[in-house]
Amino acid sequence: MCFENIGLLFLIRGAVFVCKVDGKTKLTGIIGYPLEYTLSPVMHNAAFQYMGLNWCYLPLVVEEADIYRALDGLKALNFMGVNVTMPYKEAVMSFMDEMTSYAQIVGAVNTIHIQGERLVGYNTDGRGFISSLQQDAKFDPRGKGALIVGAGGAARAVAVSLALAGSSRIIVVNRTPERAQSLCQLLQGNFPSCEVKAMGMEGDLSGAFSEVELVVNATPIGMDPEKKEVPISTDFLGGWHLVCDLIYKPVETNFLQLAGKRGAHTLGGLGMLLHQGAASFEIWTNLDSPIKVMREALEKELGLR
Repeated sequence: MCFENIGLLFLIRGAVFVCKVDGKTKLTGIIGYPLEYTLSPVMHNAAFQYMGLNWCYLPLVVEEADIYRALDGLKALNFMGVNVTMPYKEAVMSFMDEMTSYAQIVGAVNTIHIQGERLVGYNTDGRGFISSLQQDAKFDPRGKGALIVGAGGAARAVAVSLALAGSSRIIVVNRTPERAQSLCQLLQGNFPSCEVKAMGMEGDLSGAFSEVELVVNATPIGMDPEKKEVPISTDFLGGWHLVCDLIYKPVETNFLQLAGKRGAHTLGGLGMLLHQGAASFEIWTNLDSPIKVMREALEKELGLR
């Protein structure tokens, strides 16, 4: 039996996208562990189909012991690039032949462009976050203060991107004050004109909320809607705040629901996912991303259309 074309089906609510694979197909994908809930294949394959590209995006489940062999093997398998998600954004850095200055400052790589035998590392999370702020929430962070909950990789990307965008003040709140202080030192060393402050969860945060216009949850607290958890109290929120949650599933976390009841404007994490993915698409293809098509694919998959 001979198969001239093999088609991979990606099911989206109300539509089926076929990724036809042949000897000329250019491959991309996402590396992580686990990957059961990733939405990246949905939006990228929708974009490739719309643009008429013979490209395909695959989820690549890789265990920690195999990360080096996986990256090395991609060079020989016609891969143009991959996204990197938890828990490997920091681990892959040592395997890069080149990295952007932003990725080096943040200390994490979420996009790899494979150029022959060279692996070039990028971080598009910050670009995705700022694009979502500006385009989805019509919020310009220049000259404004921000309070970030968390001090991990996502928080670093958000903090650095806000400093680059001209935020005047960044307050980092974390359960472990030492980690918050470490992020503040990173910001001070690279953006001396930006005022920074590290705080623990146990202190009086009322004053901190009065000094900022933007509040960002960069922790995983809220991913399980059954637990009704919030990363920080919403008691001090008001109508002058934009509250962002980087979590995109559920689309509206309990934190955002409570913030809305306090009169705050809210923004979920779907826009950041979309815009960071669009940036990766442009790095690999050198084409403008079909952002509307990618957004529609994500929204259909989440039952929003």
